[in-house]
Amino acid sequence: MKHAADGEYRTDEDLQFFRDNCFRQDGIENVTTQSIFHSIRLEVQKQVASLMKLDNPTPIASDRQPFFPPMTNSKSIAGMVRISKQQIMQQFDNFGVAILDTQSFPAREDDEALLLYNHIDSVPGHPNFKEEATRGIQYAGSDDANQKRPNPSGLAKIDNMTLALEHCDALNVQFVHNPSGSGLPMCHLWIPSHDLPSYHVNRWMRIGENTNELRHVPHLLNAKGVNKMDVPRYHPLISKHWKVLERFFNHVDDVVQDLRTIIEARLRVLRDVGPEQHSPGKNTIIVMTVNQGQSDLLTNFLCAARARDLDVSRVIVFVSDEETKFLVEGMSLDLEDHLRVMVYYDERNMADLPKGGEGVKYGDATFTSMMLAKILCVLYVSLLGYDILFQDVDIVWYKSPLLFFHSHDGVGKRLVDEYDIIFQHDGSPQQRYAPYSANSGFFFVKSNSKTKYLLTSMLYHGDLVRKTSSHQQVFNHLLLEHSSLMGLRVKVMDQHDIKEFPGGDQYQHDNNGMHRIFSGQDKPFLFHMFWTDGHASKLKFLRQMGGWFVNDACLGHWVTSFASDLNLVGSLSGRCCSVEPLVTCHYRDKPSIIPCNDSPFYDKNAKPFW
Repeated sequence: MKHAADGEYRTDEDLQFFRDNCFRQDGIENVTTQSIFHSIRLEVQKQVASLMKLDNPTPIASDRQPFFPPMTNSKSIAGMVRISKQQIMQQFDNFGVAILDTQSFPAREDDEALLLYNHIDSVPGHPNFKEEATRGIQYAGSDDANQKRPNPSGLAKIDNMTLALEHCDALNVQFVHNPSGSGLPMCHLWIPSHDLPSYHVNRWMRIGENTNELRHVPHLLNAKGVNKMDVPRYHPLISKHWKVLERFFNHVDDVVQDLRTIIEARLRVLRDVGPEQHSPGKNTIIVMTVNQGQSDLLTNFLCAARARDLDVSRVIVFVSDEETKFLVEGMSLDLEDHLRVMVYYDERNMADLPKGGEGVKYGDATFTSMMLAKILCVLYVSLLGYDILFQDVDIVWYKSPLLFFHSHDGVGKRLVDEYDIIFQHDGSPQQRYAPYSANSGFFFVKSNSKTKYLLTSMLYHGDLVRKTSSHQQVFNHLLLEHSSLMGLRVKVMDQHDIKEFPGGDQYQHDNNGMHRIFSGQDKPFLFHMFWTDGHASKLKFLRQMGGWFVNDACLGHWVTSFASDLNLVGSLSGRCCSVEPLVTCHYRDKPSIIPCNDSPFYDKNAKPFW
């Protein structure tokens, strides 16, 4: 082969030789000089890589132009690569967002994320990786950059997360959704803003009859023009909520002082009993709230804990009526003082809340009104400086969940030290909960200035809770805002933790998982019967899964007639609680601890659980 001193081919005859002998014999026509040079470079690179290992290789120059012109490198984007979603999520503990493998959230191991470099200095330093990021030249064949072979394949992928991020001193993270098949193709616009960047995403969409025009819309507006986060009006919601705030501000100091007296007295007793009685979570208070209509679920929680000899001395129940206050007190009068459940009735703020009943369903007026109690009870205890485990009453413990939050991992870290607030996953793929899908019926809050401000913000957004009929929807959006603006560290339990904290999503969709619980293969901390339509269904599901411990004589509004009879109140726990689960079949297609194949179906076209 003839070469000149400068490394170029000497004559046109050389090029014609390659056309005739190296390409056209393979049926390739119209070969350009540029393509010949490119093919030769690739072949040389392959041969060099196969014969030697270089510590600091210099890639052969590529004819492929950079993705972005050099003049824009310092202002917007200098390069981009594909990376594994699974790997980047694992490296950053999922950025607080749960990674699941369920019917609603099926796992996709081949999912990829797009990593953009906004400056040439943020691009990986290794020459091959830099080529991948800026030109899309994929060096395939090895995880070691020194061993990779060039393979022009469009947008390159880097599998080594450490090297991909080695020069990223800051990383902005956004979760996006590709609604495949939804009829709503989306684009993402990246605009250089010099010294005024935004950490919010504005949404523009074609809606209505004029589909040629993109219009600025709220991000929960769907393709049909329905807004899932509409602004509450002054009358009646905002003005009504201002009255709620007025009552709160007028009485908050008195309420907090009442609670300080109750909680500090309990903690003193626990310290006197011995350190083993107030560990783990010596600064943690377990908070619940209930009205008369949901009191049978609270009774079941207390009876199940008693049957399993679980400590509820750190539980404080905020009741919204006098009758339920007598119930909670009567359920533990036969116990020593330090083992009893604490109870508080905030008559100033909660007396007007509805008592509810069996007909209450998710999102109805009674349900929404009770969300005020849910907001206040957590805020009050937070203002006292305690860590909080909040839980709904439709929960049954198998063992104390405090052990989970305060246990150490393999490197000596506790979950409560890594995050400000930790949630059970809701299991819902609805966009109004995105990206966290945090369940506001079970969460742990670490006491600090960020969480106190978050919980205060929830109170201020009470009118929006009424407008959306969802405490959980508003909470999820405030989590996202406070995480971005305040640096709030949010964690939602992922696939591994779901086995420890199963709930209604698993009950409705994961028969195999429920079988593992019934057989003892999985040993969760608790079960949370969310995702259930109505109070009556919750009771039936709990009964047939072996999670019901309340005798039939104690169901209904019996507590109203018992409330004034203190002699009977003292015997409530013995009258109401069973030491063994009371199992009753109701539906053959719903999970049950025993076969219920003689019962009717709950869902149409369903299959029996057994």
